[in-house]
Amino acid sequence: MTKPMPCPGRCVYCPTFSGAPQSYTPESPAVIRARYCEYDARKQVEMRLRILSEMGHPTDKVELIVMGGTFPAAPVEYQYQFVKDCYDALNGCSSANLHEAKLINETAANRCVTLCIETRPDVCEGADIKRLLDFGATRIELGVQMLDDEIYKLVRRGHTIQDVVDATRRLKDCGIKVHYHWMPGLPGSTPEHDFELSKMLFNDPRFRPDGLKLYPTMVVEGTEMEKWFKDGTYKPYDDETMINLVCDVKEIVPRYVRISRVLRDIPPKFIVGGLKDSLRDIVKERMHIRGTECQCIRCREYGHRIREKRSIGAPSLNRLDYEASGGHEIFISFDDANMTLFGILRLRIQKALIPGLNTISSGNQAIVRELHIYGPEVPIKEQKAEAAQHKGLGKALLHEAERIAREEYGATELIILSGIGAKEYYRNEFGYRAEGNYMVKEIKAPAEAKTVTISP
Repeated sequence: MTKPMPCPGRCVYCPTFSGAPQSYTPESPAVIRARYCEYDARKQVEMRLRILSEMGHPTDKVELIVMGGTFPAAPVEYQYQFVKDCYDALNGCSSANLHEAKLINETAANRCVTLCIETRPDVCEGADIKRLLDFGATRIELGVQMLDDEIYKLVRRGHTIQDVVDATRRLKDCGIKVHYHWMPGLPGSTPEHDFELSKMLFNDPRFRPDGLKLYPTMVVEGTEMEKWFKDGTYKPYDDETMINLVCDVKEIVPRYVRISRVLRDIPPKFIVGGLKDSLRDIVKERMHIRGTECQCIRCREYGHRIREKRSIGAPSLNRLDYEASGGHEIFISFDDANMTLFGILRLRIQKALIPGLNTISSGNQAIVRELHIYGPEVPIKEQKAEAAQHKGLGKALLHEAERIAREEYGATELIILSGIGAKEYYRNEFGYRAEGNYMVKEIKAPAEAKTVTISP
């Protein structure tokens, strides 16, 4: 959690409390931990590692999420120091600079395999993305909220739909995974309009994010929207309406999307209107009554279905192709007959060249934006009978991506945007080399390979 700093936005619904970062409350769990550590990044990470270890969780593979306001809008020096301190905490030693910290982390006891940073669509220009890549970021969460310029104006969001389109494409062109924050129930909308925009989210190739956080609109104490709520200018959806709307949205989510949250983590005491309790269980029950089931990644993950005591079959290789943000996306997965998900790989084929990357490719660029095996976490070089990790599924997915890139698109190399802590895996297991912020390997196409042209 970053220290409290000004945000470029002036959104009417955003919590603003002294002593807490923008969009968080003083009693949000992450804020309480951060305040205890005086917002020192290294102390926060060290404390989390200690607590997780004491709970029995392996900590050799870490997903690190930078929270609190719009991080890329903070002073640049602060950004670099903050991220360096996070790596130093994982490494268990101090480094001279961020570059050295990342090098140490490639073989450290606690490796950062995923770094996620939140930002706004209008704070996502080329220089911002370059810094994000320098930090080792692999996933970016964009505060999209809703795709309606009139709503943006009404809630003083400060950016446009075109900003969302541009930011999404820039990020994907660099191989970064893109998740959206999605807020049904904002002022100026209706349940019907929210659902139509949710359909556009997946039907319009300008968007099609890799993941969503569903954040039904809450009226939070101290916001401008609380005044609107009290004077009757704004009325949040009743609970039943919002629950049914979230069910409707989950029913249309494509299987390449992961819904990681369905409600903001705001203590109920600060909520004066709108939903206060988690929706996961009630939405799941409501969809069961409807005879439907969410097909998002999280709802199908092997680990969750094991805990639910679902019947698990043998995995088989599947593929889903779709156009998105000026490129061709290939979602490769291992699923069983009941769509239980064991692992995924996101392969992007594009004409756009990655800025600053020296490649030999003169045609289609092939980028692996994600490789993930699901289930109980297994420490590096270990195996567990009930786990899907370390069983060769990741190797099979990557070999299939290399084959597709080479044989179907005539790519001469495969580029991977890897978490810092996963670089050794690609280097030692598959012969990839480090090239800037990426891992690269030549995959020369045979003479008879067919080259497929894609639209820019």
